[in-house]
Amino acid sequence: MRKIKAAAPHITHKGDVQGLAESDVPTKSVMIDELGERALLLPDLLAQALAANDRVKFLLTLLQTAEHRADRPDGAAVDLSAERRAAGVVDATLDTALADARRALDGALHLPGAEALRHSVLGEIATMRAPLALAGVPAGADFAAREAALTKALPPFENDLVAAGIVDAITSADRARGDSLHILVMDLHKALNALQAELSEESIDGARVWRVEEADRPLVAAFMRGLNETAPLKFDHPGLGTTATRAGGKLIVQNDIGTNDAHVLVIHVEGLAVTLTYTDIHTQRAAFFQSLFKPFAVQWDDTRTRQGEEVNGKENYYLCIGRFDAADQTALERYLAFLGSRIVFLIDWNHTRKLLREFLRKDDGVRLLKWAAENNIGHRGFLMLGGERLLYEAIEFAQQTIHYGEKLHEALGAEQAVDYLKFVLRTVTEGLIAGRSERFIRDEVKTELARRFRGAQESLLSIASSHAALVFELATGLRDGLLRFGEGGHDFDAAASRAQHWEQEADALVNRVRSLVRRMHKPEIYRDLLHEADDAADALEEAAFIAAFLPKLQTSPDLLAPVGRLAELLVEGAQELVKLFGAAAQVRRDGAREDFDDFLQAVDRLTAIEHETDKVERTARGLLLMEAPDFRVLELVGTLARLLEEAADALSRTALMLRDHLVNDVMAG
Repeated sequence: MRKIKAAAPHITHKGDVQGLAESDVPTKSVMIDELGERALLLPDLLAQALAANDRVKFLLTLLQTAEHRADRPDGAAVDLSAERRAAGVVDATLDTALADARRALDGALHLPGAEALRHSVLGEIATMRAPLALAGVPAGADFAAREAALTKALPPFENDLVAAGIVDAITSADRARGDSLHILVMDLHKALNALQAELSEESIDGARVWRVEEADRPLVAAFMRGLNETAPLKFDHPGLGTTATRAGGKLIVQNDIGTNDAHVLVIHVEGLAVTLTYTDIHTQRAAFFQSLFKPFAVQWDDTRTRQGEEVNGKENYYLCIGRFDAADQTALERYLAFLGSRIVFLIDWNHTRKLLREFLRKDDGVRLLKWAAENNIGHRGFLMLGGERLLYEAIEFAQQTIHYGEKLHEALGAEQAVDYLKFVLRTVTEGLIAGRSERFIRDEVKTELARRFRGAQESLLSIASSHAALVFELATGLRDGLLRFGEGGHDFDAAASRAQHWEQEADALVNRVRSLVRRMHKPEIYRDLLHEADDAADALEEAAFIAAFLPKLQTSPDLLAPVGRLAELLVEGAQELVKLFGAAAQVRRDGAREDFDDFLQAVDRLTAIEHETDKVERTARGLLLMEAPDFRVLELVGTLARLLEEAADALSRTALMLRDHLVNDVMAG
């Protein structure tokens, strides 16, 4: 490493630093050797620079928000007071200035206090550059020249007017457009972080610390206790480096989390209050992180979108601030330990979430990851053993085939799939930590899936019963609406929405049975049974949709009476269908005769219901032909009657199909 050039610095009252030649970032020992007593200035200057970074980023955000407010004066007011306080900006008049931002006739932005804000931005940038200039950092980045050029190009904000286009130029993070104050601030911050790491000469349980007070040490130790408790769960992934210092009357702890430049966590501890500032390029991960703190009364500000230098293909990042007020020192340390223990679960979180989409329903992946964090299991071990490849190997071992477009939850069931993935995450994590061989762990994952598929093979009639229960819900909802028609107490639109949801659940059960039948070489009768039963579900959902138009027409309750009777018959039929599948599950060649009799009685009842619906549907048609006030009522009510009759036919066909299977294939077998 090259040594620092020995030119002496001069620090002006504005924080400007002149006279240092350029060099690489020095180590602590080289710093002391080359600068001698001047090195004592660095900790304070560096602390001030890091605090200035928080303030100047807030001021730039304020400018962007003010311009947005001026362009949309009728939009909702934005309150940045919490962010202002978190950044250490004490001027509360900025809160009201934001509300008064407006456009001048020439397009300029009028912001009360803009002229003073301009001076503040430039002053904070000078403060950020001061320790870097003192240390001669870095070579190849002439911060002083860039600052001078940008300052010269920046017009004065006379009369608190900011010329059109200036805010965009100041806050631009697009290097292709040229340099900007925003880009300069980001580059200064990176250099300051590097300098801070070089200055750290003391460690508290792995955290590099400098200029902390005695009272800070147990707090840093508490944070590191939690961090170190779960850090093994990251396995070979880099990250979790922690630095701590004191500045502005606050203990400041920063953790690098992982390798993403925009993924930052900064903690301020002042007295018994802890302010956590968290930035992320993935809003889902930010929401997940916040959800982990429910055991504590953390108050979160609304997550806000911020513009930053393009990182990982994303130009924007998300910022959220959480505050925790501890009751006493013990509670403070307990919270810091908990906070430290949660960070590891952010590493590779988004990658794992996307991977799990191949096997689970969309929301179940996040639910699984939260469970893994709450149980200190994590997901990095799963990735270590191959992630999706590990699961596909298990599927192949179980002699199952996931076809294109099909997912594990469709074959195994949504909750069963989640439960299996819980087993996988726990088994892999505990196995790797215990030093078990990868082959042993893979075999556990494979054999467990094979066992669960065998269990699912026996659940076809149970799935059919669940489907029948949904048919019952569809029929009941429609019947209740028709019976109460005219009373004004039934919301047909809401009923139609519920019916659509139930019908979608029924479709999912049909798909699951189809997958099980194909993968487990079961007789196709089970697939055909559910298809027939699902015709009833489809007809009932369509009927619920049609019924939503009834309040819009002049339809008398008397004209709807036969249709209401049809709906009552469908409710009875759905009840019998549930009994049918329940009884069928008990039917065996060597089983009790009573079980088979119960099954046959349900078949007979469904057949009788189908015959009765035929008669009622004819009655409904005749009444409509004679009494319908117009063709719309004739078409709407007639369609309702037809759909209900079709649903009854589907239930009857389902019963007769299952009867033939049990009589010819099971009992006679």
